[in-house]
Amino acid sequence: PNPAGLPQGRWFLEPYLVRVDSNVHYDADGKRQRSAQDSGAWAVVLPVMYGFSDRLMGQVNLSASRAESGNGHSSGFRAGDTTARLQYLLLSPNADGTRPAVSLALTQRFSTGSHDRISGNPLDAQGDGVQRTTLALGVQQVVWMPNGRPLRWRGQLMAGPAPARTALSGASIYGTEAGFQGHIARGSVLGLSVAGEYSFNDRWVGVMEVAASRETGQRLIGFTPTADGNGRHINQLRPASRSLSLAPAVEYHFSPSLGLIAGVEFTVAGRNTGRVISPQVALGVFF
Repeated sequence: PNPAGLPQGRWFLEPYLVRVDSNVHYDADGKRQRSAQDSGAWAVVLPVMYGFSDRLMGQVNLSASRAESGNGHSSGFRAGDTTARLQYLLLSPNADGTRPAVSLALTQRFSTGSHDRISGNPLDAQGDGVQRTTLALGVQQVVWMPNGRPLRWRGQLMAGPAPARTALSGASIYGTEAGFQGHIARGSVLGLSVAGEYSFNDRWVGVMEVAASRETGQRLIGFTPTADGNGRHINQLRPASRSLSLAPAVEYHFSPSLGLIAGVEFTVAGRNTGRVISPQVALGVFF
C-alpha cells in the first residue's frame, strides 16, 4: 500500500495475475523439507482504491483462484476472501517527497470464500473463514540521489489480535473430516515490510521488497464421528508459523496514469509454513 494515499475524488485500479507454486515446506526447526505433493494456483486479484479526501483513502481487494494439488485441480476459478481497508494520512509529504508521509490503516478481512462443508472437490474451497481485523502504520519518503533520480523507500508495520474463533462443520481446509463439528481459534498476526523503488528514468522503475510475518499458534477443538457412534474429541494445538520473503520487480510507465509492474515473490526462510514462488504481473490505472 502507498502510505501517501490518493488525492480526493481519484481512483486507482491494479488488477493482478498471480501464479503460486510450492513443493517444499519449512518444518518446526526452519529446515526445508520436500512436501508430499506439489501444489499451486492461478489467481486474479483486483485492488480498487478511492480517495475520499486528501487524507482518507478506501480500498477493497477482490480475488478468485484456481487451485492445484498433485494431479487434481479446482472446478475453475473460485472466489476467495475479501478485504476492506481505510487509510488516514497523519503526516502529508511535501512537494518533492523528502518529508515523510505517515499513515494509519485499519483493514477488515471478510470470509467470502468457502472454507468448510466441503462435499465435493476439496480444492474448490478458497477461503479460510477468518474475520480478521488488523492495524498498520505506514511510512514513505523520497530520497534524491546525486544523479538527480529519486529513490522512494516505504515501510509498513502491521499487527492484528487473535480473531473470534471460526466455526467448522464437516470437511474443511483445516483438515477436518465429514461429520466434524467444532471450531478453530487462529492466532494473532504481526507483519513488517520494507521496500525501495528506484526510478532509472521517467518510464522504468526497479523495486525490491522484503516482508516478514508471524502468526501465533492455532487450536482446533471439536468432535468427529466414529464407527461405534460415540464420537471422538479433538483438541489439537497447531504451532506458530513465520516466514520471510523477497519480492523484486520492475515497473514500466506508459504515462503518468498507466503503468505495468511484473515481479516474483518467493519465500527465503520460515517455520511451519510452505515455501512459495509466485510470479505476478499487474496493470495500474489512475484516474
